[in-house]
Amino acid sequence: MLDMLSNLMPFKAEAKLKIESWTNIERPGKPDKTFSAFINPDEISLNYTVLTERNPTPGSTGNAGAFLGTSPFEVTLKFYLDGTNANGVKLDVKEKIKEFYEATGYDGKGHRTRFLRINWPGLIWYRANQFAFDCILKSASINYKLFKPDGTPLRAIINAVFTEKRTDTEVQRDRDDQSADLTHIRIVKEGDNLPGMVYQIYGSVKYYLEVAKANNLVNFRDLPPGLKLVFPPFDKNLKRIGDA
Repeated sequence: MLDMLSNLMPFKAEAKLKIESWTNIERPGKPDKTFSAFINPDEISLNYTVLTERNPTPGSTGNAGAFLGTSPFEVTLKFYLDGTNANGVKLDVKEKIKEFYEATGYDGKGHRTRFLRINWPGLIWYRANQFAFDCILKSASINYKLFKPDGTPLRAIINAVFTEKRTDTEVQRDRDDQSADLTHIRIVKEGDNLPGMVYQIYGSVKYYLEVAKANNLVNFRDLPPGLKLVFPPFDKNLKRIGDA
C-alpha cells in the first residue's frame, strides 16, 4: 500500500512540505531547525470550529446560539516514511523521526514545545492568501510498519496534529483582513513579486517602495518563499513619480 502511495506522489526527489521551528513566538530570521518530508497532499486535514452559546433561549427551537468566537485552527498531517528505497529515495527512518521530534517537540532552553511554521507553497491554509501556517505541535503518534531482522525500522507513519499559534499582534491585525486601511501580513510563496503583492493589498502598485522600506528589503526583486512581509496602511493621497 505504501509503495502505491509513494508512486502517486509527484516530484519524489524533492521535499515539498517543510516544518520550520523557533524557540521564540516571533519566529525571527532563519529557523533554528527544519523538518522536510515527502507527503501525499491527500493526507492533509484542515479543521476550523465556530463557537456559539450552548444555552438556548427559553422557548426557541432549532437555532444556533450567539456567536462567541472561533477555536484555534488545526491541521492534521500524515507523513509516510519509507526506508526501503522503493521510490528511489534513500531515507533513514529512525533519523527522520528524530529530526521530526527535534524540530517540533520540547525545547529545554525555552521550557516548552517549539514555535512552528508549516510551509506548503501550493496550499492556502484557510486564511486568504496565507501560504504558511504558524502553529505548535498538539499531538503526534508514530506507527512502525516494517523492520529489518535486527529491529531497525524500515517504514513508519507519523500522524501529527498542529494548533494555530500566532503572536497577539498578528491576531489583532487579522481582525479585518479585507481593509487596506489596516496592517496586513503575508507569507511569500514561490513566484510572488513585491509589486504584485502590493497590488493585491492596496489595489495599486505605487506603494511597493514604501513596503520594501517598511520590511527593510535590500533586494525586493528576489523574494525567498516563506518570507513574512508586513503591509502597513498608507496615505491614499500618496503619489509617486509617474502617477497621473
